[in-house]
Amino acid sequence: MRLNQVEKGDGFLQALLIRFISMVSGMRLPDAARIVMYHDDFYGKPMAAWTQAAMRGDSNWSVGERELFAAITAEWNSCAFCIKAHSAIASLVLDKTLVNAALEDFRQAKLGSKLQTTLAFLEKFAKTPDDITVEQVRTLLHNGISQQELEDAMAVVTLFSITVRLANALDFAVPDDSDFSRGAKRMLEQGYVFGKSKPQGHPGHRALAEVLRKRVLEGPGATGIALRQAMAKRTSGGPPVAEEAFDDLALQIGQGAYKVTDEQVKKVVEKTGNEKAAFELIVAAAVGAGLYRLDKGLAILNEA
Repeated sequence: MRLNQVEKGDGFLQALLIRFISMVSGMRLPDAARIVMYHDDFYGKPMAAWTQAAMRGDSNWSVGERELFAAITAEWNSCAFCIKAHSAIASLVLDKTLVNAALEDFRQAKLGSKLQTTLAFLEKFAKTPDDITVEQVRTLLHNGISQQELEDAMAVVTLFSITVRLANALDFAVPDDSDFSRGAKRMLEQGYVFGKSKPQGHPGHRALAEVLRKRVLEGPGATGIALRQAMAKRTSGGPPVAEEAFDDLALQIGQGAYKVTDEQVKKVVEKTGNEKAAFELIVAAAVGAGLYRLDKGLAILNEA
């Protein structure tokens, strides 16, 4: 369900900015940008900072490969917006036919063995993080994939495990192919934080993840910290949230956000009394689901 406040902007000046950007770009400002701009101290700033570092900072994975990780994560989560957005960017760097083949079945696509092996692990990391094992990680390390490369790849999947859940729960509008193509060129040039230069050095994923965690799950907001943390934990099998509407939505975001209904979101808006509070709970659930995967992966990587 689309939230009116996210659509219009957080206040008069932001509403003007959204209209201005849309006018100058010749296309509607995508919802991926709107959720970063809305209530940005709560979610947008820490999420954008980490995404920019992970997607455009130093890494042995090329920008095209990282965008492919994002697109395939979206495919695993049935997120139409993110599939189109990130496959369009990846196709500007990699062969478009190869990108499409990888989205259809990466095991059959003509990818290098290193990329294919990593994707096989990332699929389990994204879908069933409780099933990844130390032996699987050791196999990757013994086959020439470095600890840093694996951490970089897990960071990308973590970030887009969050983003796709928000895109699905908040029903992102899906532009036409020409808008995705124009947007992809801008994203390839400027990255994920407008006006910022390419990040210098290797991103500190653990520190950046902790900033996001503390802000969304431990910082001030329109909702209580305990409730946000309960929503986050529920997505990965934690105790039920006391309020049925909140519990229902948290479970759905964790298990398959593409199945979230307008009615589920509407009930949370009604129970909280305003859209900003509902937004915080939806974000908390998505962030909880993503960081659960990262915590699992890093713990096993450390052990391996």
